[in-house]
Amino acid sequence: MRTEAILATFGVSLMVIMSFATPFAGAQSTCTFDRAMSEFHAGNYSSAAALFSEADATAPGRTDALLYEAKSLVSLQNFPGAEKALRTYTGSHANSSDALYLLGFVLNRENRAAESLAIYTKAAAITTPTSDDLKIVGLDYILLNDYPDGIKWLEKSVSFDSTNKDAWYFLGRAYYTKARLADAHRAFQKVLNLDPRNVRAEDNIGLIYETSGDTAAAIDAYRNAIAWQTNDLKPSEQPYVNLGNLLMEQGQTEEALGLLEKAVAIAPKSAYCHLTLGENYRKAGRLKDAQHELEEATQLDPENAVAHYQLGRLYKDIHDVSRAQAEFKRASQLKTQEAGLNPDKSHQ
Repeated sequence: MRTEAILATFGVSLMVIMSFATPFAGAQSTCTFDRAMSEFHAGNYSSAAALFSEADATAPGRTDALLYEAKSLVSLQNFPGAEKALRTYTGSHANSSDALYLLGFVLNRENRAAESLAIYTKAAAITTPTSDDLKIVGLDYILLNDYPDGIKWLEKSVSFDSTNKDAWYFLGRAYYTKARLADAHRAFQKVLNLDPRNVRAEDNIGLIYETSGDTAAAIDAYRNAIAWQTNDLKPSEQPYVNLGNLLMEQGQTEEALGLLEKAVAIAPKSAYCHLTLGENYRKAGRLKDAQHELEEATQLDPENAVAHYQLGRLYKDIHDVSRAQAEFKRASQLKTQEAGLNPDKSHQ
């Protein structure tokens, strides 16, 4: 799905953002459907999904039960189940823009960007998209590694709703990836204006300072991000990783390793955290600890060429030549595969 098709459908002069709410139809007020809606509004999404499925089985295609089942399943992050319900629902409600926009979102979350864009195009032909819809369109293009179009749609998203902090955040990330540091800083500052203690935005401002060579400002930003999430039930590991890496470069090994260990404790299934800790254990001469972390990283992400390469270096350090050679070979194979799957896009 190319930009021209999206442009033709969305238009370049969209002015009004409409919210989409499915009206409650009196004909749907069966006992099961009513119970399902009560559970849905109470946030009991698992029981709501089961009741909506039951309601649709009683009157197939004649209610909005499957649409609300899908909304419940999205809240549970059960995207395959949500897709199945939406596919069935749109079979008998082909002009439901609410269902189509939701399906486009679900496909994005399943990393099926091209299909998501096709569905958003169909939805936009029926009803004007919202800022959030355009945000997902932008993220679809970024999943396709088309940053110019991704940035364009994220810019359009924030032009429709300047208070959409998630759109500003993702726009900042896109700018940062393309080395547009001033634009990225402006976008992340917009997030902070809307949400003054936003950890992700402050952490990314730290990245911008670090990339720009302002080490002191970067450290301050990372420390802010960590402090702001002290009482969070689900803190982000990222500022710990970023600050730990930077302090390691500054020779502050003890504090750096403590921060990286904290990152692993927060995100034990993150191959990146284990890889980063392992690399820095190796630099600190803690080879046994490094081996454990790097082996864990390759187990969590077997297709990570960097993890295999770093593990190969570790094996070389401990004179395990055969395993070192095997890891270097695997890293080389993965890099070759990656190059084939991601050809140069410098022309974009």
